[in-house]
Amino acid sequence: MASRAGIVMCALLAATPALADETLPTEEAAAWTKHEVDLQYMGFTTRYTCGGLRSKVRLLLKHLSVRDDVKILERGCEFGYQRVADFPRLKITFYAPAIPEQGARDVGEPVLGVWKPVVIKRNSPKGLEMGDCELVEIFRDRVLPKFLTRSVEGDVNCIPHQLVGNRINLRFEVLTGIQSVDAARAQTY
Repeated sequence: MASRAGIVMCALLAATPALADETLPTEEAAAWTKHEVDLQYMGFTTRYTCGGLRSKVRLLLKHLSVRDDVKILERGCEFGYQRVADFPRLKITFYAPAIPEQGARDVGEPVLGVWKPVVIKRNSPKGLEMGDCELVEIFRDRVLPKFLTRSVEGDVNCIPHQLVGNRINLRFEVLTGIQSVDAARAQTY
């Protein structure tokens, strides 16, 4: 059991970028915290079907390493899941690690929090395009504040009705939860 934990920790340390600030902790005692976000997309450049919008938001959430039980419900899709909606809305429910305050009760399921470097730009995550600029901008403003982040750099700059001149370039670290060795072992049996 201890050897698996050691292997996981060595792999995580090897994946840490060389430019990371060594004065910041890489691990934190954390707890899974439930977040709910109502997100309405009102972009000018790209229009999405409700299913397409749901897929892009799921892609961004997975890139930030949310727990696997994320739920995304479409709204404003009265003409069907595959038709383009004027102002599609999503109700997003997900769990992300948070650091409980000292003495807090009912903090949620404990998890080892690890700081993970994240880059959001064209094709990172794979499938993100320049036409998604306005969606990334809304995601940054409405969803990203629910996560614990640090060392945030870069920006998102979108020009409505154009792809040329758009810039998606966010870099930061996000607190993610790693699965315990016991939970990983239980899944394999």
